[in-house]
Amino acid sequence: MEIYQNMVDALAGEDDIPGVIDIVNTLIGENGLSPKKEAAETRLNAPEAKSAGNGDGRPVCPICGSPMVKKNGSSGGRKRYFCRHCHTYFGETTGKMRSHSRADDMWAVFLEGMLCGDTLQSLSEKCGIGIATAYSWRMKLFSQVSNSVEGKILAGIIQEDEFYLSSSFKGNRKCLANLGIKRDYTDYVPDYCKYGFRSGPHERGGADNKRGLSKDKVCVATAIDEGKNVIGKPVGRGNVSCSGLSGAFSGRMDASAVLVTDKSKAGASFAEESGLAHLALDAKTESRKGEYNLQLVNSLHSVISGISHSRCCFSTKNTEAYVTWEAWKILNRKRPLADKVNALENLVTVGKKVATDHQIRHTEFPKVLQVVPDTL
Repeated sequence: MEIYQNMVDALAGEDDIPGVIDIVNTLIGENGLSPKKEAAETRLNAPEAKSAGNGDGRPVCPICGSPMVKKNGSSGGRKRYFCRHCHTYFGETTGKMRSHSRADDMWAVFLEGMLCGDTLQSLSEKCGIGIATAYSWRMKLFSQVSNSVEGKILAGIIQEDEFYLSSSFKGNRKCLANLGIKRDYTDYVPDYCKYGFRSGPHERGGADNKRGLSKDKVCVATAIDEGKNVIGKPVGRGNVSCSGLSGAFSGRMDASAVLVTDKSKAGASFAEESGLAHLALDAKTESRKGEYNLQLVNSLHSVISGISHSRCCFSTKNTEAYVTWEAWKILNRKRPLADKVNALENLVTVGKKVATDHQIRHTEFPKVLQVVPDTL
């Protein structure tokens, strides 16, 4: 109702139809409403923007990043290139998510749906692909975004805080069977038994076996700087530790940065160990005031927690991928939807390959979470 009321208020005083259309389209984009399939397909037929690289539209080499690229004919109606630096041949989709996809013409539709929060079922229907394929495409997208921010150094004022999620093993036991992979499950030990979380299946959304902070809770540490660059990953089970923060952020923060945390001992110990200027805020009275605050990181935590407590919750082993994706959306939230789709379609990380279906289906549980803490 709030969205409709905003439309009514915005349209007051508008007499011309083009003005009304512009306002409606702006409100649709700002509120993340998914465009219809027909509109998305119409955009597919529009001329594609030139990919980043040389001024004549030639891309940089996805292997070495060199701009010394020349055209080298075509194959199957697609342009081919040759890198004079590393002497590698590649195509116009090499290193992009739609590489080797049979339905690669539907990636723009898929990306629009992902940016608008569509479910896998909705994405499957829009793109004419199976649920398993929609899931693989989603994880390819998350992997590509994660690769693009890997190794970034946070600088300026850095907000760091932790939040705790109930361990989730969604699809852990029969996920391969759901994807059509046959195997013998007789002697199969699911991760929740293997790593001491619980002895049997856990109803999604159900309560943990123990109240409060326990080994069933996963600690996720997140740091975000002034440029809204984010690092977020699980750092352990139970309460946060200095060693966990070091494993996540060591070497990823600029030496001249100011680290802002709550008054946890782990945050102070990590700042002292790393030689960073540190400011500890009281979480209840100081975290929302002044230049030094924890507003951005807490907002990101609210988004992730909302997803984790809904029917769209994610498996614990994919936590880092989801945090990175939500952070990317926050970083690019002011860009038009079409620009974000184009940026993701042409996203290439030099030296990194697109995740394969095999890698996605055999993602391992994070090693840092496999160890059971001695005391909690």
